[in-house]
Amino acid sequence: MHAYPVKVHLSDTDVTGQVYYAKPLEWLEWCRVDWFTRHYGNFLNYVETNGLTFFPARAVVDYKKPIFFNDELVVELRVKEIKKISFIFAYTLKRVHETVLKSEITMVCFDVRKKSLAALPGHLLEDLKSLEPAAV
Repeated sequence: MHAYPVKVHLSDTDVTGQVYYAKPLEWLEWCRVDWFTRHYGNFLNYVETNGLTFFPARAVVDYKKPIFFNDELVVELRVKEIKKISFIFAYTLKRVHETVLKSEITMVCFDVRKKSLAALPGHLLEDLKSLEPAAV
């Protein structure tokens, strides 16, 4: 499991102080990029060196509780499934010990030079397997 802290800012909210519905997707991306950076360094350098990138093909978001200005949250990232060219990240967004959002995002591997889908590289497969599996 990889954890990433988030503090809700005023600009993340609407006039009622509740978080705009799309904002948590940005936090999930920050968590994913943080995990990737800790393993491989700068993402743009990785793309240039390896010719591979990863992008979301599907996102499912379940909002469990409202999120408000000044909330202190933690994004928890786990891997749910790994296939030849894709993997599914399972996210839980928590406020203290309360789950406020759950999400699954399918990521696909893309060869930027060939402009086509590609098999996941071995080093990534190993690192994905090291993430605690998500409960099914």
